[in-house]
Amino acid sequence: MIRTVRRQELMTVPEHLWRFPTREAIASLAIRFDVPNEPHMQDWEWEVADPARIDEYLNAYHVGELSDDERFTLMETMIQAFDDLPGPLEADVRWEATLSILDENIDLHAYSVWYWSDLEYELGDETWRVTPFLRKLVDKHRARLDPQSVSQDHDGGEPDDARESPS
Repeated sequence: MIRTVRRQELMTVPEHLWRFPTREAIASLAIRFDVPNEPHMQDWEWEVADPARIDEYLNAYHVGELSDDERFTLMETMIQAFDDLPGPLEADVRWEATLSILDENIDLHAYSVWYWSDLEYELGDETWRVTPFLRKLVDKHRARLDPQSVSQDHDGGEPDDARESPS
C-alpha cells in the first residue's frame, strides 16, 4: 500500500533549536543507569529507553544532580520510554509530570519537543504516540520556538505584508 502524506511548512526542527546528546552525557547516564554504551549504538538515548524504568528516570531528573546535557539526553530517553509504554498516556500521571517538565524547561528541551511533535505528518499518519501531546507544547511556545511563524498567517503562507502589492 502506498501512503500519501501531506507535507506542511516548517517540518524539520529549525536549526536554532538543534541540540544533541553529548558523549559525556551518554557516558554519565550509562553509568548511572547501568546500561550499555557501545560505539555501535547510533541512537543511544532511544536504544536504552525502558518503560519499566520511567520512575527511575523521573527521580534522576528531579534530584538536581544532572548537567543540562544530561537532562536533555535523559529527557530523550524518557520520551522514547513513554512512546514504548503500553496503555493510554493520558491516564499516566508520570506522563503529565513529564509534560510539565518539558513545558517549564522549554528552552532546554525545545529540540525534543519540536522533533517528537513530528510536524511533517498529519496526526495519525506516521506519528508517534507522544506526538499529539507535544504538538500542544509547540503550539503553546510557538512564538519562542519559531519566531518566524508569528509573522506568517495561519495557513503557513507568507507574512501579510509580503503579499501586499507595492504602491
